[in-house]
Amino acid sequence: MKKIFEEKGIKVLDWPGNSPDLNPIESLWSIIKTRLLRKDWTTLTKLIEAIIGMWFRNEKIAQDCRKLKESMPKRVVQLMKNKGGHITY
Repeated sequence: MKKIFEEKGIKVLDWPGNSPDLNPIESLWSIIKTRLLRKDWTTLTKLIEAIIGMWFRNEKIAQDCRKLKESMPKRVVQLMKNKGGHITY
């Protein structure tokens, strides 16, 4: 991929792809885990149903997901200002 990006003149950030600061799904999973504590998930089937219900039918989760997506430009700016160091996300 690096070679293709170079050939196409695409600038790539100099931070690892698995950085939690740049990975909003980690924040979303944390939100889901917290909300699961209020659900009955005493069996694997109930756990799967609770996660699917939240993921596909919960408007609050959808709003949280949109907010996390919209936070990405600010995250990148903060990372650049901190020269790749930890940010507040």
